[in-house]
Amino acid sequence: MSDTTRSSTANPQTAVHIQSSASQPHSNSHSSYFVRRLIIALVLLFVLASVISSIAWLIVHPLPPVFTVNSFTVSNFTLLNSRVKGDYELVISIKNPNTKASLSIDRSDDVCLMYDKSAAVIATAWMGPLYLEKMGQQSQSPRFRSDFCGPLHAGEFNEMSNDYWSKRMVSFNVIMRIRVRFRYWILPTKQSLIKVSCMNLVVEFSAAKEIHGKLKDTGGKNNCSVHHD
Repeated sequence: MSDTTRSSTANPQTAVHIQSSASQPHSNSHSSYFVRRLIIALVLLFVLASVISSIAWLIVHPLPPVFTVNSFTVSNFTLLNSRVKGDYELVISIKNPNTKASLSIDRSDDVCLMYDKSAAVIATAWMGPLYLEKMGQQSQSPRFRSDFCGPLHAGEFNEMSNDYWSKRMVSFNVIMRIRVRFRYWILPTKQSLIKVSCMNLVVEFSAAKEIHGKLKDTGGKNNCSVHHD
């Protein structure tokens, strides 16, 4: 028997190990190829789903909610040392104008109350979250606080004082920034940041030295403007 034959016969495990080592690179290459194909397929699927979702939302074309001031009252209104104090109660109606998509408001910055002729904030409030079905409508009543607001500039304070004491009318603006989420069928949620501006809310103080006032009747023209922020 030759030396080669004796070596192969004596070490069968060595021969098996050599064959296994020879086939291992091919197995690793196949696994790597499969992983790459899987990743590419998942990326293409994600891109396709995103394109379909974008096209679907373009077709649905959801409209932002409609805000309308129902009432605005001011009580205990005082002007002293360039500071404006008062209790403000706003009732605002929020309507979903969409016939296909529902919407929710899940985040809101401070609702800011300002004198119409000034950019200074005289009171702030917070508006809670809400959900509106298609064509649904709800009312919110944010209550304002002026504890942490600073004084007006001298010129602005004097102008407001003149409006209050002479004209018995003071005009306010309400500004808020909110996040709206739209939902339709099985599509991913679409979100939008919007700025709501309720301008020129004229409050009348009927009698002399009256510290309580209410929103002047404007014939139902108290709709607020909405812009994408």
